[in-house]
Amino acid sequence: MVKIGIILGSTRTQSNGRALFNYLQRNLDQWQTDEAITTAFLGLAHYQLPFFDEPEPPMANPHRQLPANQQQWLDDMAAMDGYIILTPEYNHAMPAGLKNALDFLAFEGLRKPVKLISYSDNMRGGQFGAAALVPVLQRLGMVVLPKPTPVGNVPQTLQADGQVIPDAPLASRYESGLQRAVGEIAYYTTVLTQHPFLTD
Repeated sequence: MVKIGIILGSTRTQSNGRALFNYLQRNLDQWQTDEAITTAFLGLAHYQLPFFDEPEPPMANPHRQLPANQQQWLDDMAAMDGYIILTPEYNHAMPAGLKNALDFLAFEGLRKPVKLISYSDNMRGGQFGAAALVPVLQRLGMVVLPKPTPVGNVPQTLQADGQVIPDAPLASRYESGLQRAVGEIAYYTTVLTQHPFLTD
C-alpha cells in the first residue's frame, strides 16, 4: 500500500488554497482508482505549530522530545510515501507557515517524491512560491518532481467548499491539469516505494 499526503501549505483561515484543497478532496477518488494507493489530507493549520525554537537542528538531534501536536506533524509526514504540497506565493516565496513546518522536519521525507502545486488569485498561478520551495525540499532530501503545476484564478473558479463555479472558464483546465499532477505523483511514489535507493 502506498500513501500520499496532500498538504495545504497555508494556515490562513480565508486562504484560496482551502478551496483548492477541498476541490481535490471532492474529486480525487474519481481520478485515482488504484486501490493500492491511499491519500491523506494534511492542513498545516490543524497542527498549530509554533515558530521553530529548538536548541539543536532536527537532523542533529535524534532524541527530540516534542509536544503532541508537533510530534503528530512529524509522524504524519513520516507515514507518507510521497507528497503533494499546495503553496501560495507570498512576495515571490512560500508562506512563512509552510517554511516553518518544514523546518521541524529531519528525515521524515528523505528520498520521497513531492509534487508542487502552486496557486493564486491571478493567472500567474503562484509560480514563485513553488520555485522558492525547491531548494528547501531538496535540503530535506526529498525528490522534487519537475514542472510544478500552477493553478491560477482560484476565486473565479472555485467556491470555498471546492465546488466549481458554474460556467467558470478555467474549469476544464483545472480538472485536466490537476488530474495529471495526481497521476504523476502516484506513479513516482509507487516506483520509488517499490524500488527504494539503498545506501547500505
